[in-house]
Amino acid sequence: MRILERYVLIEYLRTFVLALAFFIALVIIVRLLDKDIKRFDEEVSYLTAVQIVLFQAPRRMMEVIPLASFLSIFFVLGRKVQNNELAAMQTAGISVYRLLIPILVSMFLVCIAFVIFYDQIASPAYHRANQLQKKIRLRRSRNVVFKGQHNRLFYIQNLDLENQTIDRMTIYELDQNNRVAREIFADSATWSPNQWHLSKGWVRHFEGAAEVGYESFVTKQIERAEEPERFAGSNKHLSAMTIGELQQQIKYKQTAGQVTRREEVKLHHKMAYPFAAFVVILIGAPISIRFGGAGFFAGLLVAFFLVFMYWGISLATLEGLGENGKLPPMVACWGANVLYAVIGGVLIWKMPK
Repeated sequence: MRILERYVLIEYLRTFVLALAFFIALVIIVRLLDKDIKRFDEEVSYLTAVQIVLFQAPRRMMEVIPLASFLSIFFVLGRKVQNNELAAMQTAGISVYRLLIPILVSMFLVCIAFVIFYDQIASPAYHRANQLQKKIRLRRSRNVVFKGQHNRLFYIQNLDLENQTIDRMTIYELDQNNRVAREIFADSATWSPNQWHLSKGWVRHFEGAAEVGYESFVTKQIERAEEPERFAGSNKHLSAMTIGELQQQIKYKQTAGQVTRREEVKLHHKMAYPFAAFVVILIGAPISIRFGGAGFFAGLLVAFFLVFMYWGISLATLEGLGENGKLPPMVACWGANVLYAVIGGVLIWKMPK
């Protein structure tokens, strides 16, 4: 890498870090100054509310990286257009591509790091914020999938810890090959220290893929090795799950015959969204070269418009269609990236060399 390319790359990365820090600080300050911050919960202290905001900060950072990325490329290249530096480089036979390639390669690697950050830091921190916000009072849960002991998989439609009742519970007992050997369904259930007390249900027995037995019951008791509190605690918000946890959740729900569209969309989202910081450069570079002379605030307006368009296409439209089963989860999450990359590629191809 020559001195000129290194200089432009360092300038871009420095601007990107400053822009990212500015937007994160802005989000945190706005939240801290929000007069409703204590309405998280009546018993939550202001200190706890501040902790919640800080634990949410890594996820907020992920939300603004496309904005910071676009604004940085617009500022760096736009300033060179204003100062006629870019024209001088082109006169000297230096292609714009030479300036862009190091930035694109570096940001691609940064986006890979953002995937890891989103998964290993932002998601667990967001879960911690949720725990603080709810004061860890997980008294009621819906649609809980939980891997229990003795190779059992539980699916619970409604769990009420306060009254110690369960509405519609299915237990899948798996064999050594993780195939269903026995399926137990109860319309309602309660529990005592060592037993599940099931009411109005049935038991199905399987050998391989074939059903070999069926029996119904009015009441039935089976051994209990699991704590219901753990069921509630396992009911994480999907945004707070790591990639590994989402994959495990998808596997468990598929084994239980449950729909996994939301989990699959969230899984692909965690891998696709960080690369928005890369694809907006493909659009931002030609726009900054063409309109960079308009100034910083014009760039800010364009950045907000294009990033909000990205959010609208990706989060509000495509991912919504994915969760509703209208699009495959991979297409729903990667579609906006591909669309922006294609548009950006065409714009780069047509811009002055």
